[in-house]
Amino acid sequence: MSKTSTVPGLAYLPAREKKIAAYFLEARRKIDGAEGLWRIENKIYDLETFAKLHPGGEEWIRLTKGTDITELFQSHHITDKAERLLPKFYIREATTQRSVPLTFLSDGFYRTFKRRAFEALKNVNFHRSSMTTDLIIDSLMVMTFALSLAAAFAHSYAIIVFASIFLTLTTVAAHNYFHMKDNFRMYYFDLSMLSSKNWRISHVMSHHMYTNTLWDYEIYIVEPFLQWIPRKDKSYFASLISKIISPIVWMLLFLVEGFKRYYLVFNEYRVFEFRDFVPFVLPLLMSLVAPKILVALKLWLIMLLISSALFGLIGFNAAHHHPDIFHDGDIYRDDLDWGLLEMDSVRDRKVIDDSIFLALTNFGSHTLHHLLPTVDHHYLHLCMPAFLQTCKEFGLNSDKWTQWELIKGQFRQLARTETKKNHR
Repeated sequence: MSKTSTVPGLAYLPAREKKIAAYFLEARRKIDGAEGLWRIENKIYDLETFAKLHPGGEEWIRLTKGTDITELFQSHHITDKAERLLPKFYIREATTQRSVPLTFLSDGFYRTFKRRAFEALKNVNFHRSSMTTDLIIDSLMVMTFALSLAAAFAHSYAIIVFASIFLTLTTVAAHNYFHMKDNFRMYYFDLSMLSSKNWRISHVMSHHMYTNTLWDYEIYIVEPFLQWIPRKDKSYFASLISKIISPIVWMLLFLVEGFKRYYLVFNEYRVFEFRDFVPFVLPLLMSLVAPKILVALKLWLIMLLISSALFGLIGFNAAHHHPDIFHDGDIYRDDLDWGLLEMDSVRDRKVIDDSIFLALTNFGSHTLHHLLPTVDHHYLHLCMPAFLQTCKEFGLNSDKWTQWELIKGQFRQLARTETKKNHR
């Protein structure tokens, strides 16, 4: 396991040795120089009194206390309203250098695109989800419950397979919602045993901000079983094993992360929230209609395993893993603009990105979603002209790939040992 990033100036993060979401933030507090408060660029702010007033919800502020939130702040605020509020909470200049070298220059790729994206979105209420995505995810959730109860009542393995598919689609679609301000639909994600709270850390604060680097939780969580980082000491045998056991890793994801969530609930957070009850709603209701409680529990477990495997198949093959996509270990570009890291480590897909249903249920519109994570998937297409214009201006490739290319590429990436200069 490499401890040195090829992104110049990116510090080593000890959290890679503790594969639990909360430890990502714990490690950040040790190296970010935020002095127990909140750091943005080289300034320290005290956001304690602002937490309850935060339009996105108090949780975002509470979780990040003691860390550098520069990337989160820039990518989660499309307008300049938050930036204009900051001076009210300024404490002092930071005494140490940032642990992250990524930049947000006014004339750089990301902020240029963000200004144009705001212009494209200013006539819609992009601060909340659309009726279209709400209708899609609510329908998926209803079908998940209906099929689960039908399977339990009839003791049907065939029906539980279909219930598993709908649970997968509901979980993926709910990912759109925990990126946004607090809302009840983000708790649909918790039906899978995955935690919307932990995923706000591991997915939003880690994966989205530092994609395919050594700071990416979704890279190091599956090591050493799946090794996407290109390393010269990666053996052919290790690569072969990674390919063979990939489906097993996918299948166990929900259960393993479920055990982790309750470890954190009782040993770290020490608070049992409403979202921590949600995973048990399905098995409880299934138990009420099943011939026996053990039948309901058996079918629920089967549903979790199938759904987890499908979730892994969709998620790990959605956008990030291919020999022609940047992974830490590759030769990094000279420009440290944050948006360029996201561009280099993501690829979009044909067909899937053309349908709001497919995009919502298959992690679609992936590049725009990484650049504008709080914008509902229904509105992302409005930003496409601005995106293409900015890509052309900065000489970036915006071609889309097929899903099959990414599936094949993911397995090829597991075997990759050589470093490359993978710039979009």
